[in-house]
Formats: sequence, C-alpha cells, structure tokens
Amino acid sequence: MIKIVPYNKLHQSDIDEMMNEIASEFDEQIFPKPTNETPITPDRYWVALNNKKVIGTVGVIVIKKEFGVLKKMMLKKTFRGKGLGISKLLLETVINWCEQNDIPKIYLGTMNQFKAAQVFYKKNGFNRISENELPSNFLNNPLDKVFFEQNLNNLN
Repeated sequence: MIKIVPYNKLHQSDIDEMMNEIASEFDEQIFPKPTNETPITPDRYWVALNNKKVIGTVGVIVIKKEFGVLKKMMLKKTFRGKGLGISKLLLETVINWCEQNDIPKIYLGTMNQFKAAQVFYKKNGFNRISENELPSNFLNNPLDKVFFEQNLNNLN
C-alpha cells in the first residue's frame, strides 16, 4: 500500500538512492553541480512510501505567501504511470496543502528531458509559461528550462 507521509531524516538514505537511480535514466545531468551555497530545502516535504521504502518525493517552497514553488517531485521509474496514480497523489498533496494555507499559485520549473513530466503537469491543470513570466523572486534551478504555473483560485 502506498502512503504519502511528511519527510523524516530517516528517509534520506532511501531518497539519495532513488535520486541516483533516476539520474542514471538520463544522458543529461539532472542535478546542478554542487556549490558552497546551502541547498534550499522545501518548507513542506513529503515522501511516497511503498512498504516503508521511499519511492517518491514532492516538496513546496512558499514565497511570502504569494506563491508556492513545486520542488523535488520525483518518482521511481517502476512506480510511474497513470494506472498507479502515485504522481497524482504527490501533486495533490502539495495542491491541498497550498489551498489549506491560502497559497494562491504554484509555479514550477523542469528540464527539457522530462517530457513525461511536462505532459503530466499540463494534464493536471498547469499552464506552460515563459521564463520571463515567472515572478522575480522565483527560486530557479539553473538546469530548468521549461516552466509552468497553476492558479489555485481557479480550481474551485
């Protein structure tokens, strides 16, 4: 049974293993080069568990209650696909949390090679936008080249 639960430090080794598996699927780099800067961690971070093993993650960073930035939406390859619905559960977790906390919009950036993710976001109400349409205080991964937004006020 799949459960979506808040992140706990005990999940980190499973997450690191999952991220390495996902990175090996692509020829292009999917993680920015390490820097001396402290990595930005999501304000809220959840994991998808299958038999207590991490199979997916999703997080959101809140910018001044003006908007959320979807981050770390990752899922092991064997658990992807419409039939399982785990990606949708992860995304709904963020959307529900944002709605409950009066966050009116969600933005996200993704990489060109994540074609399936782009289709998924479009099917789930996100609209593709250009980089210059992002808020000036958007936290961008330098590898992201494709951007989306969703206005949560329009969902009801």
